[in-house]
Amino acid sequence: MKLGTFISGAFGTLGFGLSVLAGLSSANSVESILTRGLLSAGVCYAVGYCVGVIAQQVALEHANHISAIVAKQDKAEEDKRLQDQADQDAQMASEAASAAPATPSLK
Repeated sequence: MKLGTFISGAFGTLGFGLSVLAGLSSANSVESILTRGLLSAGVCYAVGYCVGVIAQQVALEHANHISAIVAKQDKAEEDKRLQDQADQDAQMASEAASAAPATPSLK
């Protein structure tokens, strides 16, 4: 889902609702309340869209940063595992070589 459109819809609806409530509390005419409510909804929608686009970009940058950190940690763990496996294989090979009986030389 696009964060810009979601936040702009919420801002627009909230702007319209607050404008209507403010108009009702000040006893304005219905035409005045609805006109100002629609104007407020449009302005709040535009502001909400800008806020949503910025929030989406920040979220994407944060997600990329976290995935880079996780990839670095995974690579370090895999390198350590491979090094431990190589050390273990070398140790087993040296033990096998030292445990093997010496072959008699044929003279």
